[in-house]
Amino acid sequence: MKPYLIQFLSSVALSSSLLFIPNLAEDLGSSETLVGIIVAAYALSMFISSYIFGRLADVYSRRLFISLGLALSVVTFSLQTLTDPRFAAPYLANPALLAIVRALAGFSLGIFPAALTVYVYDSAGPLGRFTSFGALGWAVGTFAAGVIAEATSYYAIFVLASLCFLTAFFLSITMKKVDGPRLKVPFFPKDLLKRNWRVYVPYLLRHTGANFIWVIYPLYIESLGGDMFWIGVIYTVNTATQFIVMLFLDRFEGEKLMRIGLMLAIITFVSFAFAQNFLHLLPMQVLLACSWASMYVGSLLYLMKHNVEKATSSGILGSVINISQVFGALIGGVIAQLFDFRATMYLAAIFTAGGLTLFSAGNKKMKDIQV
Repeated sequence: MKPYLIQFLSSVALSSSLLFIPNLAEDLGSSETLVGIIVAAYALSMFISSYIFGRLADVYSRRLFISLGLALSVVTFSLQTLTDPRFAAPYLANPALLAIVRALAGFSLGIFPAALTVYVYDSAGPLGRFTSFGALGWAVGTFAAGVIAEATSYYAIFVLASLCFLTAFFLSITMKKVDGPRLKVPFFPKDLLKRNWRVYVPYLLRHTGANFIWVIYPLYIESLGGDMFWIGVIYTVNTATQFIVMLFLDRFEGEKLMRIGLMLAIITFVSFAFAQNFLHLLPMQVLLACSWASMYVGSLLYLMKHNVEKATSSGILGSVINISQVFGALIGGVIAQLFDFRATMYLAAIFTAGGLTLFSAGNKKMKDIQV
């Protein structure tokens, strides 16, 4: 049960501190483009650490990197309190410092997810249930952030995140040691990348497109009349639905789940653009949850089934997710500034359609080879 609680607590910390970064950046005087740069700094550092430590978890102890990542996250997420303009010294409350501390937070956060996922798999735990605890953590974290931000400040959100990581760290050091075989994995595993490109490339396209939207989504909700409380509620509808859906996905094949997730994402991104007020987004969040739950659980099931280098393959998936945040945040911020929020949504749907096309083509090629 401890890995599930760690997944829950770390997701509460991650989601609560992530939700209002665009709003905090705007309060510090950032443009939409600068908001994108701040989000990209976080994602880029997480991309690097996910790649490095995903591989190391196959070479050394999984539990070591779980505890290390959680311990560093306590420190780096605490540093974010320095950026709240209501509490910080004037020379600290600026976009540059926010970008730096978010980069540090991203690096620490990328250390442990791959090791934790494979720890659960090696323990014969169901991945759908495990990921559902992450979704539940996102639901609690986003709702709590909405309530806290409306009532107090960003500072309190960052304190909550640090306390969650501290609790998760103490849980991690009491877990039993469960390690798979020690593997020799090259720093650049080209065979593994070639074997799994039909997962990674569609993921890159879909998630890059999605991050065109996420970098400005809280600002979009505000433009439709929602306040910080409703931003939290809207995000919570997504993640709470994910929690429920993920509990039932282990029984399905990974390839089918990925295809369903890509198709639903296209529909969801287009529908966002037609919202006339923030309440219209609520049913769309349910559709978004089904999309993400299907794609994420499906990809993990596929990678665990087809790869001996389980931590490396899932770590690369984390890196793909995070590098797509870099591209998506930078491009999305520019698009929103040059055009409008809705332009990001149409472009996200186009990118996802490209991912679905490549995924279908890759699976067809595999079947032809097997025949």
